[in-house]
Amino acid sequence: MLEAITAALGAEVEMANKYDILDGETGSQLFFAVEQTDCCTRQLRGCECAPWQLDILYAGQPDAPTFRLDRPCTATCCCFNRPVLTVTDAAGTEIGKVVDPWTCCNLTFHVKDPDDNDIVTVDGGCCQLGLICPMPCGPCAKVNFEIQDPNGRQIGEIEKKISCCKWFAAPDADNYNIEFGEVQNPAAKALVIALAIFMDMKYFSNNTRDDNGGLAGGLSDFSD
Repeated sequence: MLEAITAALGAEVEMANKYDILDGETGSQLFFAVEQTDCCTRQLRGCECAPWQLDILYAGQPDAPTFRLDRPCTATCCCFNRPVLTVTDAAGTEIGKVVDPWTCCNLTFHVKDPDDNDIVTVDGGCCQLGLICPMPCGPCAKVNFEIQDPNGRQIGEIEKKISCCKWFAAPDADNYNIEFGEVQNPAAKALVIALAIFMDMKYFSNNTRDDNGGLAGGLSDFSD
């Protein structure tokens, strides 16, 4: 509510992003995710190099982080020093990374294991109506990202969809449906969920009603 009001006034106060992670078949909540970035740093999220941290926790266990997402500060310029998201488990052991490589137009991401080997690539292209003219209706309401194996074969899909009701109150609040398909390894699934959060934080959290270009946190649902 505070974000929506301040964005309408043209000077948005950035609050911590929060996400519900749901089972696609039953609708039951599996996890929830809460951004841990401090208040001052959150206000800098419009800057490419701004860092952020986020914890994923089991539903009903707010004091038991399951995974931690850490996007450190990086001085990024085009193809140089691109952002990297590191994902660790509850014990602090790295399970993989999400890399956002430089591309001329396409939204492309690489999910890697701790040894920097590609697990999957996610490609959203650049010509979808949902990217060019996002609206809460028809083909403009969704963006599809192919989950591909290292050989370029599609093995799953992430769909970003605008919720009509949320759009009128908070245009930066979206739903994400993940079809894991052939992605069956639990660590790989966790990394794909982390990738969806990374995409949302970096590219789809901009509130267009904030004249000063501030970024707002959204509530997103990830479905198995």
